[in-house]
Order: sequence, then structure tokens, then C-alpha cells
Amino acid sequence: MQVAKVHFIAKRDKRDILGMPLLGFLFKNRYMLLFYRLLTLFLLLYAIIYGFVNPTKENVFTTAVFWSLFWPFFMVISLPTLGNVFCMVCPHGFLGKHLTRIGLKLRPPKWLANPYIGLIGSNILAYWFVLYTFPSFLRSPLNTALFFTFFTLLSALLFLLFRGMAYCKYVCPIGSVNSAFSRTSFTWLSTYQEECKTCKKPDCALACPYELNPSKFDSRNSMFNCTLCMECAHACDAVKLEAKPWGSSLYKEIKQPKMIEVMVYILLTAVITFTMRFHHGLSRSGISDFMPWVVVGKYLQSMFNLPKWIDMTGLVAMLMALLLVLSVVYLSFKMVAVVSKRSLKDSLLVLGYAFAPLMIVGGLSHVLEFFFTEYYHNIMNGFSQAFGLGIHVEALAKRGEAWLHIFKVFPFIAGLWSLQILWRRSALLAEQRRVLVFAVASSLPGLYLMLSIFALWVMVSFPSVHTHGAH
Repeated sequence: MQVAKVHFIAKRDKRDILGMPLLGFLFKNRYMLLFYRLLTLFLLLYAIIYGFVNPTKENVFTTAVFWSLFWPFFMVISLPTLGNVFCMVCPHGFLGKHLTRIGLKLRPPKWLANPYIGLIGSNILAYWFVLYTFPSFLRSPLNTALFFTFFTLLSALLFLLFRGMAYCKYVCPIGSVNSAFSRTSFTWLSTYQEECKTCKKPDCALACPYELNPSKFDSRNSMFNCTLCMECAHACDAVKLEAKPWGSSLYKEIKQPKMIEVMVYILLTAVITFTMRFHHGLSRSGISDFMPWVVVGKYLQSMFNLPKWIDMTGLVAMLMALLLVLSVVYLSFKMVAVVSKRSLKDSLLVLGYAFAPLMIVGGLSHVLEFFFTEYYHNIMNGFSQAFGLGIHVEALAKRGEAWLHIFKVFPFIAGLWSLQILWRRSALLAEQRRVLVFAVASSLPGLYLMLSIFALWVMVSFPSVHTHGAH
């Protein structure tokens, strides 16, 4: 597509990344983007094929690519910093843009046009439920290859059938998750509004494979479903990618708030952050036998005589975390609705965005620690195995080393940041009763901080007597 002729090219904002020679090249240049996408596509296909050819546990490459590289780096580390860069280079999205062009371009039916399919079905049930209940399942190279083969074939089918990148929007396990959590990043895509005033046809919107209009992102304070594919920037030079204060959009009014974003924050805070604290934290402490999910899990395991490869403790921990978080949110926001004289839905849509840091920033603690103890040597040794590099490295640190405790600060940063955002957003809901609204709505981040303090106290007072894998 032709680049729109605009006269301001030499006068880009100082914070516009696309105007910075090196960063602009890395984020916008067609050939660099093609290189990233071909690289991730190659890794996806090679890791899948390698998993089928070498299905035994001696294959460390397949699991390293998906669980030590793609998941922790692109999801947990890049989202709160660079934004939705994984979707920018995602091999499924890359293939999808080409398959959609030759496909049937049907409008997705109403039952499919539902992002909760991806969040609850593909993410929570297909991944987290399996991870907690059958912990060894996805550690298998063969099962990992089958898992990603399924989603690769499913994405190809949906891209061929439907328009608007329907798979990414509604079915992808991380589609709505990435869009929601990219709000905590330093980057923001938008357009130069002065140039848009004289625009007779929105080339940026016409070029977007996701059928979005970047010129509306600022006024709506939302980039939901934007994957930073940069097709809009290639179609019109009035598109900019700004470096903004961390999570700046979370402090402002959102014109068209999405309940799916709020539910991403709430559900994944329960399924990931709280469940990890329960099952991979307190369950490995010296007082694990007193934890309710351990007691109930062991009872169910014994009562039904279940094999060891089924982990009822993990399943019960996830269900208890979901019940706890959803109950706290529901009860506290019912009270917020009464205090603010707004509906429960309105209260959640205004204040729920404050919960964004609880999972994505809190999760950094786990991922960064595991980079030193597990991920680094898994990645290096996996690539050495797959490409015959002949090298072997050890972990950068051993579990339990004192300096690793520095990463325990991240949950407290997450909780305090959540409270700060909540205080700012409380004025948007009920300025005259702001203090009372804040006090009631802070139940979830308050509980999160208390759990973090309790887990830290248990770790110090009752040292771990168990070890566990880093999957």
C-alpha cells in the first residue's frame, strides 16, 4: 500500500519511537519485522517437528522453546515493558494475515465472536487446569508438540474461514490476555491528530487486518486487540509509537471499557498469582500439611485412589484461589456499587483496571528468579541439542541462594501500584465519596499484599522441605 503523503515527517515527537533511527528500524522496518516473524515461525515449526521426532524426555529443546523462551520472555517480561510485541512477531498471526487474504472472509458467528472462549477455554482450561492437575503432561516434548500442533491447525482453519483475524481476537489462548496486560507497558500506538483532521480516508484503519482504527486509540484510551503488527504505520506516516510513562492509560478514563479486560485481570490474578502462592509456594513450606488445599487435595487423592500423575492438590488450590478472588471482588464491588450509587458492572468497568499490575508485575518475581535457576540453561542446552552446538551450561544460580530473594519485592510493587491506580480511578467513579469507595474496592490488592507478606513470613519461619520443577 502507498504511504500517505504527510508534511510533518521531519518533526516527529521526541517520544515517538518510530522517529528514532535505531528503534524505528527495529519496530517498523518491513524487513526486520519479516525477519522476526520468520524466525519465530521457524522456531515454532522446528520445535514441533523435533518433539515428534524426539518424543522422550531427553529432548530438552521442544519444551525449552515453548515453556522457557516463548512463555516467560515474550509474555511475562515483554508485556509490561515493550507492550504486545509477542503478537507483533507471533507465527500464528503472521500466517493468519496471509491465509485470511485467500480465505472465505466470512463474518464470525455470534457464538464464536466471544473473547471469553480464548480466556476461559483456551487459556484457563486448556493450559492452567492441565498444568495444575496433570503437572507432568506438558513437560513431555511429545505432548507439548501435540498441544501447539492443535492450536496451529485450529488457527489456520479459522483464518481461512473468517475475516478480521477472528482466531487472534476470540480463540487464541493469549489474545485477549496480551491486549489487556499490554496496558502496563511503556509503549502506546496512536496517530498525529493534526494530520488526521485533514485525512479524507483512514489508510491506517483500512490497512489494519484486525479492523481497528488507530486514530481513535487516544480518544478512547484503548488499544484493545491491537497486536502492533505495524501495518497501519506502513500505510500512513501519521502513525506513531510513543514511549509513555509506565501504564499511563490505566490512570485515565476509558471511553469504551471492556469487561473482558477486567476479567482477564481478575481471573488470571486468581489462576496464576494466587494459585502459584498456594500450590508452588505455601504447599512447599514446612507447614504445607496445614494448608486447606493440601488437606482437601490429599483426601480426594486417597478417597478416589487416584494415580500420582493426577495432582488433586494443584486442582483444589486453583479452585480455592478462584473462589476466594471472585468472592472478594463480588462482595467488595457490591458494596462499592451501593456507596457510589452506580451499578456493579459500572463499578467494575471503572475500577477493575486497577488490578492490572497484580498478575503481570507480580508474575515477574517468579519468572526472573526462574531465569537464573532454570530457564537460562534450559534454553542454552536445548538450542545446543537441536542445532549441534556442542555446548553445555549450568544454571546461573541454585534454588535457595540468598540473593534470589530480591525478586520477592515484585509482588509488593504490584500490590502498591494497584492501590495507587485504584485511588486515582476512584475519583472517576464517585469523587465525593472517593475515600470510602477506595477503602472498599481495595479488598483484592489488600488481600494480595497480605498473602505476599504471609508467604514471605512462612518462607523465613518454616523453610521449604520440598523441591519442585520449574515448568
